[in-house]
Amino acid sequence: MVERMSERTAAIRRRRGGACVAAVLAALSVRCGGAQPAAGIEVTAKESASAGVRADATSSAGAGAKGSAGGGAKGVKLGVGGFVTPARLLPDLVGENGVIAYEDGHRRLLVARMRLLAHEDGSIERAAELLPHGRVMSLPLPSRFGGGYLFHGSNRGGTQIWRAEGWLGKLTPVVQLPSEVAEVIAGFDRLYLRLSSNMRLVAIDAQSGAALPLGPLPLSGGYGQIVFADGWRGLVESDLRGVLATFDAGTTWQPVRVERKVSDLRLVGGDPAMMTSDGFYAVDARGNVTFRPPLAGEEDEALAVRPPGLLGRRPLRAAVEDGWPEADGTAVVARGGAIARVSLADGAVKALVPEAYPERQASCHAVRVGGAGSRGEGARGEGARAEASPGPGFGFVCGERDGATAIYAFEAPLGMRALHRFKRPRFVAPSGNGSLVVRGPCGEEEATAGVRTYCVLAPEGNGLRSREIRVKAARQDLGVERVVALADGRVAVLVPPRDGASGQLTLLEGNEATTRALVLPARPRGAGRDLRRGMWLEGFEEREPGVLGGWVEAGGPILGVRIDVKDGRVKAGEARHDPTGAILSGRFAISLGEGDVAAESMDGGMTWQTIEVPEPDEEHGASPTRACGPVGCVIKGWMRVGWGSAEGSDDLAVAETPAMLHTALRTSPTLSLSCGAVGSSTPPLPPLPEKSASSGRVQGPVMVGSPHSPRRPEMSVSGWNPFRNTPPPTLGADEIGFDNGAPHDLVTLRAYVWGKKGADWARGGRFQVRFDDRFDPGGGVRSSAVSPSPWPDETAAAEGIGGYSYGAANWGAFLDPGGRAAMGLLCRGAGCELYGIVEGQPVLPLRDGSGRIGAFPRPVPYGVVRAGEAWFFLTPAAESDKLALWRADLGAARILRQYERLDRAVRMHVSYEMPRLVRRASGAGVGLLVSMPPEPEVRSGSWVVLPVDAESGEVGEAIALVRKDLSNATVQACAPGQDGWVFDTALETSPSFSLAGKYVSVESPELRLRVDPGTACVESIGARLQGEFTPEGGARGAPAGVGAGARAVPFAATERPSGKRWNFQCTLREQGGGAR
Repeated sequence: MVERMSERTAAIRRRRGGACVAAVLAALSVRCGGAQPAAGIEVTAKESASAGVRADATSSAGAGAKGSAGGGAKGVKLGVGGFVTPARLLPDLVGENGVIAYEDGHRRLLVARMRLLAHEDGSIERAAELLPHGRVMSLPLPSRFGGGYLFHGSNRGGTQIWRAEGWLGKLTPVVQLPSEVAEVIAGFDRLYLRLSSNMRLVAIDAQSGAALPLGPLPLSGGYGQIVFADGWRGLVESDLRGVLATFDAGTTWQPVRVERKVSDLRLVGGDPAMMTSDGFYAVDARGNVTFRPPLAGEEDEALAVRPPGLLGRRPLRAAVEDGWPEADGTAVVARGGAIARVSLADGAVKALVPEAYPERQASCHAVRVGGAGSRGEGARGEGARAEASPGPGFGFVCGERDGATAIYAFEAPLGMRALHRFKRPRFVAPSGNGSLVVRGPCGEEEATAGVRTYCVLAPEGNGLRSREIRVKAARQDLGVERVVALADGRVAVLVPPRDGASGQLTLLEGNEATTRALVLPARPRGAGRDLRRGMWLEGFEEREPGVLGGWVEAGGPILGVRIDVKDGRVKAGEARHDPTGAILSGRFAISLGEGDVAAESMDGGMTWQTIEVPEPDEEHGASPTRACGPVGCVIKGWMRVGWGSAEGSDDLAVAETPAMLHTALRTSPTLSLSCGAVGSSTPPLPPLPEKSASSGRVQGPVMVGSPHSPRRPEMSVSGWNPFRNTPPPTLGADEIGFDNGAPHDLVTLRAYVWGKKGADWARGGRFQVRFDDRFDPGGGVRSSAVSPSPWPDETAAAEGIGGYSYGAANWGAFLDPGGRAAMGLLCRGAGCELYGIVEGQPVLPLRDGSGRIGAFPRPVPYGVVRAGEAWFFLTPAAESDKLALWRADLGAARILRQYERLDRAVRMHVSYEMPRLVRRASGAGVGLLVSMPPEPEVRSGSWVVLPVDAESGEVGEAIALVRKDLSNATVQACAPGQDGWVFDTALETSPSFSLAGKYVSVESPELRLRVDPGTACVESIGARLQGEFTPEGGARGAPAGVGAGARAVPFAATERPSGKRWNFQCTLREQGGGAR
């Protein structure tokens, strides 16, 4: 075992020794003015050469070395004391953490905000700039964008984007967004950014970062996965239409129909492909779609890496942990029986001798050992610096687990020479001057109880001279001493202070011993107390002639100490309080610190300098071992090569922050209407039925009959409520009726069923449904014709229309945008009964293909239209990622087609609207209306319609209509018979109303529109008034500006407090104030 590192953790406890320990060891001070040895204490010294070890037994001077012995590292040099400077930080690469891609014999990595290239030979290259905190991703830019790479980092709700000509190139800021970006896609001529918040796409210019329209993408309400093969071909997963392909850079898009479910889009062999669970569909340049089995072994081959060499996969880490620096910018390291020279600039192995020493399983650590002559001719590598200190040589202490301990000297240019060998594991502490102190005897004899023996190995010629120091004391008192061999041949035995005793220093010269009491410092304040109570760690060494140095752990603080052997005076350095721990190695130390701030010391703890060590993104992936030495440190996921200041002021500087994306929004004209009251069409409404168990529902049955005869339930009449101002159907004297409805919904409805008591309602029962068209200023109540009862008797009717308790059944309605028809629904749990309701026509119950009437899913909002005599409605499909379009003719409903939605994981975050069903005002055309997000500089999104074939459900090419605030449309009142896609909607920018009369606020206005590309006409308007309206001066009539024959827009305004509905006639005003 080699004393090379002391690591303080929470588990270290201060070792306590009594005053008697210091008193016993004080008996070492004899002959030269000290007291006589205490009884039972024996001190002997025995000197000899390192017999039994031939100088050339395992000498290897570089024969067979592979690679160049030179190749110095640019900018790397040795500081005074033989340590590497300046410092350079690299992440400790473990496994596949951070690997982006394998290509051309190297790995591209993004680790801990750094861009790196890791080559197969173990060398590492790092970019100078540091990316910001957060998740950072990269994208290779194709040649159509000029090549290079794009980097985007998301953190704290924002995203920053840069580009670089090469992986390690200078980062050029592109743009900053106030939203986090989940993905960046290189399109045909622009970049697409997918926002994490709602998974929508935005487009930017790859050079300037300016916002752009979505451009060549197909019109769609949402986009899933996208892949572009080149400047002409691409695949896009479109909502409702599925996968679309283009071969002309987005001018046209064609659907791609395949049998299997597509799970992913990617490039395979340069062609866009649709991946499935058992293979993929390749789309070639001619549009041919071919299914192919999975690619066998291609990914494994791409990920294959060369087997590790003798130094492992990370030669640079080996050099930092166990190597010795040379003046040519390399470090010499011994691993696995080989000795190698590793570049400290990039970790490349410059030269290697594979069989330099026999202990291939041993761990070898470089130390100062031997004299200057043991280095032979020194480092001969190209670029060796003349100012390198000749000083002591270096070598390696190698130890096998439960095996021998061997000591070697380095011989230039790349060899090892055996100096000493022990058959068993030994603790070896370098004294910092070429001498070693080995715990145990110099021979192989067994240790004697109560005696601690040290073997001191000092340089002598090309070998080592051994000397044994024996200390005898009680068992519990042994081990607190620290033994250091001095450069002048003396041996220092240091006894740490304890409470009540200042400690002592004993110098052995031959058989003479001189002891001096340690003089503890008064400053800094508290240092003496910390030195008395602290643990003086192993590893004291001679820092300079006659001066010892080491470390003290004081139960929290860490102090470096220096001791002058001439007078025993102790100097303490700055106390370092660091709960996260420290790594100590000779004169070098790293205090780990918290966050990005740590501290280093290169003078044995006398002073500390703050350094920046960024927090690694995934510290759990780092190697658990820590080590420091003259080459640098391996700490908490980092390799810090060198000591002192960084390579340059700009090294690891955070990349320049891109400018925030700023898009000026153009002012859009607001739709403005001038309205005059024609009169009220309905009086105030009667009170709505309360939401209680008896509201609008049947009363519980009363059992009648004699106690001994069968009893039947006798039903009592429900509330039999009016609908708005329309009274309920008239009941005969012998009739009973039940009603239910949705009086509080947006589309109000009420259903009535009645018949004679005890009669057969299948023949004599009656059924009628009424609903309200809120856009009709004339009252809006629509009533079906009186129809046959769908229930056979009064009991079934009472249960069927709503049950005995509130909540047993829920009524609702979907209004056809024409206002004359609605689909009523009666839902129990997940199943619904659907009824086609047309003004003046019998109620039409709908049945599915199995003849059932109560198993329909609930339609989606705005998902019902009546085109011609057929009903169309949109519901969720059995598969959660699909929508089903139904068509019902004469009451028989069938699924016309199912449309695929975007991937479920994407839709979990998507906030775009559910598609609506719309129809043409004239004819039987049906379509799906979807919304697209706003283009740059525009506040409002746009409507896009996907025409649907009414017979097959096939979706046609998307048609762009108008913006959702009508700012880009020609708007006018609808002319009789005017065609267009008709639907009811609120605008993204609410219209402005001028009412001739008492001012009241207009709430939630909706427009019934007929829309075609670039044009829109308003058929009618519906809204609520916050208060009671009073016409101005009681006058009623058309608004000013409406001449004879001019078209006005009907406006149905319903007072919220009273339910009274007013009939307004409005004109549309231009921005200049004129009517249109």
